[in-house]
Amino acid sequence: MSEKIQRKTETVQRRTRRMADDARVVALRELVQISTLSVAELRWIGRQTILRVFAAQTTIVTERMPSEYLYIVLQGTVSATLHDRIGREASLGTLSAGDVFGEGLLFGNHFASSTLVSLSPCQLLQIPLTQLQGDAHLIPGFLEQLRGIYRQRLVLATLLRVPFLAVMSDAERTAIAEQLLVREVRRGEFVIRRGNRPNGLHLIESGQFVVEHEGHVLSHLDAGDFFGATALMTNEPAHDDIRALTPCQILTMPTLQFLTLLDQHPDMADFLQASIRERNQYGAQLDTLGDALVRRGVRRGERILVRDVERCPPGCQLCLDGCVSRHGVPRMQLTGIRTEAIQILDSCRQCRVGAECMEICPQHAIQWSGSVLTVGPSCDGCGLCVPACPYDALTVDPITPGVMATLQDHAQRIPIISLIVNKPPKKANKCDFCADFQDMACVSRCPIGALRIVDVEQLYPY
Repeated sequence: MSEKIQRKTETVQRRTRRMADDARVVALRELVQISTLSVAELRWIGRQTILRVFAAQTTIVTERMPSEYLYIVLQGTVSATLHDRIGREASLGTLSAGDVFGEGLLFGNHFASSTLVSLSPCQLLQIPLTQLQGDAHLIPGFLEQLRGIYRQRLVLATLLRVPFLAVMSDAERTAIAEQLLVREVRRGEFVIRRGNRPNGLHLIESGQFVVEHEGHVLSHLDAGDFFGATALMTNEPAHDDIRALTPCQILTMPTLQFLTLLDQHPDMADFLQASIRERNQYGAQLDTLGDALVRRGVRRGERILVRDVERCPPGCQLCLDGCVSRHGVPRMQLTGIRTEAIQILDSCRQCRVGAECMEICPQHAIQWSGSVLTVGPSCDGCGLCVPACPYDALTVDPITPGVMATLQDHAQRIPIISLIVNKPPKKANKCDFCADFQDMACVSRCPIGALRIVDVEQLYPY
């Protein structure tokens, strides 16, 4: 009798869950952005979401601290904003019922988030990003829609980072975005060659370029920068080469559209010329240092390790000793590019775009942890990352160096002894700014404060 009651109870529970699923699917069908998804995917969304309610004028997500959730607006309106390159707040538009936000971290870190503030009392559906990633095979249609939304916002965010486009209205930027041509650029590829005419104004969506003249580096271009304007405005061939330093993605505004835009906004030409002139003047100041900065990867990351050479006592290696004491092997060297009173030390550059070590690792052991690249436990010491790094920033070392490693090395050097010795486990080693510690060993060991971490853009704004 009890088994019959239990089966009946389970049947009622299944029926109740199915009715709840159907009710959620019906409700989700009312949201335009996701209304075309299959019933199975809508049912998945309904089961994974948590209803969140926000009062008017509540900050839901901030630009500097991206959320770990995807949100779907059920009721109410939300404003989306971010800041352009000169710190002005710019609007990405207003979100209403059916709109989605928080998808950025699913597809990269170039456009992780914006600031979201509720304009009215709101009801939002919240889904953990980890759940979306883990169940990706169950919701291909939903992820494809999210990728499309991400692409649209990435284009608008790129336009907002270009100052002379950021001052335009939302409608004008949206109209421009619809006409831009998206192009992938390989590492080392030339987009513009000296003597040729560019096919439009190029905006850098992601990645890094260098401007070169007869092989000499004039300046460095990053996400949000533009190139090709001078030749288009003067109707002359390009004077310099533009080469991709990393894998890049660019947005191209066709020549006719660009010239029409200048006719409609005459002040843009003045801004462009002033910006290009400032960039060229800075390149002239760098002289041959620009080549060294590119060759040693100084502009690849956001922060660099520098030391005040004039303050360092001759022969002092306390910082290096501190690094070895903590990690067993040195992760930085007291060599590097000398510029005025500081020296940019040779260490991992924490390449934020197209890190070669990360691309080649078969175990996917090199991953981002905050703002640094770290070597995870899945590293098997294969060593492929060592020659892949163009800046000699990695080594492969025994995890537990010591007496056993020495004995094994000696045994392997004596051919007459037939001895099978297991090699000690090895792991890639690189500077990660002591990510697992509260301080940096090298900086803390320096008694006079001659060693420090600085922002790259603080030293080299272009």
